[in-house]
Amino acid sequence: MRTGFADLYHTVLKPDLCSYCGACVPACPVDVLSYAKEQPVIDGSCASGCRTCFDVCPENRAGDAVLEDYMAGHRPDRGRQLVGRLTDPELLARTGSGGLSTGLALYLLESGRVDGVVLTAFGGGSAWEPRPVIATTRDEVIAASGPKYALSPTLNVLDRIADEGYERVMFVGLPCHIESLRRLQTAADRLEERPRRAVRAITHAVGLWCGNNFRTEGTERFISAMGVDPAEVTEVGYTRRAGQLEFVVSTPDGSAGAPFGQYLGHLLAGQSAPSCQGCRRWHAAYADVSVGGLDTPGLKWSGFMEQTREGHDLVKGATAAGYITVRNMTVQQRAWLERKNTGSRGFGTPKPRNSEGNQR
Repeated sequence: MRTGFADLYHTVLKPDLCSYCGACVPACPVDVLSYAKEQPVIDGSCASGCRTCFDVCPENRAGDAVLEDYMAGHRPDRGRQLVGRLTDPELLARTGSGGLSTGLALYLLESGRVDGVVLTAFGGGSAWEPRPVIATTRDEVIAASGPKYALSPTLNVLDRIADEGYERVMFVGLPCHIESLRRLQTAADRLEERPRRAVRAITHAVGLWCGNNFRTEGTERFISAMGVDPAEVTEVGYTRRAGQLEFVVSTPDGSAGAPFGQYLGHLLAGQSAPSCQGCRRWHAAYADVSVGGLDTPGLKWSGFMEQTREGHDLVKGATAAGYITVRNMTVQQRAWLERKNTGSRGFGTPKPRNSEGNQR
């Protein structure tokens, strides 16, 4: 019998479709998986008949029906598509769009509804390498805010959730992270005790709209193309200058910026992660609330979709508590969202096929 890792290798790893979501390593019941070069590797033997790593992978389409059944049981009576933003003007000024996910996180944390928020921050193996964090204070949430255009194994934080005793956790991640999280949650009864406790502790899932992403080496190449030695970089981030979003790197000698359009052009020039090319999960359909920027230059509003009853209650609570303000989308914003939803992400890349011949 072929093991789950063999299926994972032939279907996902060999055709280079791993999204580096971080789910398979903590889910492994015999602890033989680790990461090397942004992919899982095996050091040991799988348990007989085990398929856990493949079952929780977002590239495994066999479990889609289970996820749809899960969501069907959580759908709100009337899901809403709105725009929202932070009410705090100082925090809003620091955001790339409306900072809605930050507002939701602060509301849950400061109201005591969660005791931790899983976010992605910079500062992994290098200044520009993202890393998962569990924020427990307002300052930690704010420090991790803002876009991270690089792959992150955010679900690798599950071990910490279990080991450090978190009981109620908000999870913020990309569509691939959210899909893997839901696969883990629907399979919780079959997981070992440690990952089972972790996924059951996650009470809210907020998904971030995603257009494409870099591997770490892609970001490094872009920094080099800016004329900056990657080894000298101490900090990276995103800021708005004259109404335009810029990618900014800091070194001991100062800082340098490049327009976001140039960064996006780097993605289109072949530096994006293969797993992202043609991916159609952009709006995080399995999240309680999915959030993202709209094509509205100069206007700081986040578009969002309430996709579960829990998501509706989260937005309602954060609004009533004064953390965020919401309003209806304009006709133009709805039209943009519809084009995004029915198109192929606008990147013009074909949808890759895995080794089984299935379109993603």
